[in-house]
Amino acid sequence: MNGMGMIRKAMVRKNGRRGALRRLAGAGLAALALLGGAGQGAADPGAIDLSGLHVTPNPRLGLSFPGNRTRHYPALAEAGIGVVRLAVSWERVEPRPGRFDWGGLDERVRALLGLGIAPFLTFESDAEWAVRPETRKVRNAAPKDLADWSRFVGRVVERYDGDGVGDMPGLRGRVPYYQAANEWESPTNRSGGWIGSGADLVAYVNAAYGAVKAADPQAVFVLGGLAAFNLDVALVALEGADLEVRQRWSETSQTVLSRAEMRGAEIRAILDERVMPVLREARFDMADAHLYGPEDRDAARMALVARLTGRPVLSAECGGPSLDYGGAYTPAAHFLAVTHRNLNVLAAEGAFCLWFRLGEAEGATWGNRFTALYDERARPKPGVHAYRMLARLISPRARVRDLGREGFEIARADGPVRLGWGPG
Repeated sequence: MNGMGMIRKAMVRKNGRRGALRRLAGAGLAALALLGGAGQGAADPGAIDLSGLHVTPNPRLGLSFPGNRTRHYPALAEAGIGVVRLAVSWERVEPRPGRFDWGGLDERVRALLGLGIAPFLTFESDAEWAVRPETRKVRNAAPKDLADWSRFVGRVVERYDGDGVGDMPGLRGRVPYYQAANEWESPTNRSGGWIGSGADLVAYVNAAYGAVKAADPQAVFVLGGLAAFNLDVALVALEGADLEVRQRWSETSQTVLSRAEMRGAEIRAILDERVMPVLREARFDMADAHLYGPEDRDAARMALVARLTGRPVLSAECGGPSLDYGGAYTPAAHFLAVTHRNLNVLAAEGAFCLWFRLGEAEGATWGNRFTALYDERARPKPGVHAYRMLARLISPRARVRDLGREGFEIARADGPVRLGWGPG
């Protein structure tokens, strides 16, 4: 989530705000028009009880990091979520060389597959015995020996590939998605990060890719996601976008980069020397754009990543409403953020958007602390109902089109459906 570490020089401002931004987080739900097949008119939003919808897991809707308590996983299926991202800690699975503890990961994978949900596994190279001590501050620590890293990744994939050889006992189904190097742009990002050269990172990613494909040639390998903050910086630096870019650390502290800084030589050198070589030289099937902050930036972010990588793009981490640009959490803002962000990704031909967290807990940045689908007392927030609505409307082959100010159109076999909203 935290993309700030890419920027070595930044300006921190306290007790200050810069201008008013148009944002969904400050808007109320004024209208939700569901235009179905022939002869149907616009439905009255007040007459739609989304909490009563019965849905099944939809492979075009997803979530990141549901927690370790599998007793809560049925809530994922009940919301229509069909893809779920789990972290795979090398330290926890192989705490000592050749000694494996599969219990926790097996339990989570088994629970998801049993609900009809596809697991998406993100590797973390954090085993103390296997990584360079000077790189342990980040989750993508540099392995001492890439052969150990490759062997570990291959062992995990072999366990969950469903080919009947070396599989988890009782495995039903398979894991289709694997990822390495989460938010790798930064040497200080503790959600992922990378301490080392771009060339070393390419070798690290390519070793993981090779191990995944050797064990399961049909698996999809996803390059670690690019943080939203860094994507916005790149849009300004590379595309000339006129954006304000900020991240809040508390109610009174934030980091803001000026347009001059983002277009300066230092940022350009980081992009040219650290970021671009990885995007050009690493081996992967799909790229990943993490999406937070203003929803109206998503299309440009995904288009930039697609252009720079030449690969399809998904979002393995997204959320809202963000407080980084002002405003406050409201139920309507949560419903709209889930709806808008998922439709943005699908309209950009992304496979899915994996929403950040099932339940509220520590670990989020200040601006994204209310993104979870359930509150701290395990009560569903409005985004749960938005997911149920989307699970009903979006079929596997439905195409989503962005209509601009008029909302979105979902082209279904039984006719188009339109969703729209406005300030209220």
